[in-house]
Amino acid sequence: MNASLHKRVEENLLEQIQTGVWPVGSRLPKEEDMASQLGVSRSTLRQAFASLERKGVLLRKKRAGTKVISDQPVSRFSMVTAGLNEVLSLVRDASLDVSGIQSVAEQDIAVLQGLQSETGYWLEITGTRSMDEDDVPFNWSQIYVTGRYAGIGPVLGERVSSVFEAIESTFGIRVARVSQAVLAIACPQEAASAIDISPGAPALQIVARLFDEDDQLLEVSSAIFDPDRFQVQTDVRIE
Repeated sequence: MNASLHKRVEENLLEQIQTGVWPVGSRLPKEEDMASQLGVSRSTLRQAFASLERKGVLLRKKRAGTKVISDQPVSRFSMVTAGLNEVLSLVRDASLDVSGIQSVAEQDIAVLQGLQSETGYWLEITGTRSMDEDDVPFNWSQIYVTGRYAGIGPVLGERVSSVFEAIESTFGIRVARVSQAVLAIACPQEAASAIDISPGAPALQIVARLFDEDDQLLEVSSAIFDPDRFQVQTDVRIE
């Protein structure tokens, strides 16, 4: 399929919506009629529709058609998980802007309850992640590194791709397993200020534990997301 073509169709449709040809609340013609009007295939039109739906401009329902619900697209970071590399794609695609590094005791941190560091202390790295075109972070993260690898603190700059990659390169190991949970929470004050939503508003939290090839814990991370600008998709094949 021609990616540039469906992008041009998307831009054309958005322009028509914003200029009132298809105002908010209106329903678009059937796919076959719309594709004919635009002189493109239905598959190309569907790609354009899907992109506008992800951005909150269109709403598609079976038998109800396609409805315009907004004239302003919303940027979203999308993480599609289908394996270890995809689970770790978030930290590779959006750098962490580090705002603080400190040593903390495990008994003081909720996500560390029941876990142990070799020293009894963890290195806490706090920061945010943003998309290149968006000044407002979509994510506020706190990452906890076990005492064994706390020496990576001095090698971390103001912006890093990921803490685990710094551990891998510094200590010559690699992440082999990730265990994570996605939770619905009321956004705490510090995170709310960082990602520009109201304290107590609904937010998504992903808590992840990263292990090496010997199943030894490397780090624990807690990442809080603005749900309007982040989504997780899972693609699983059952054999």
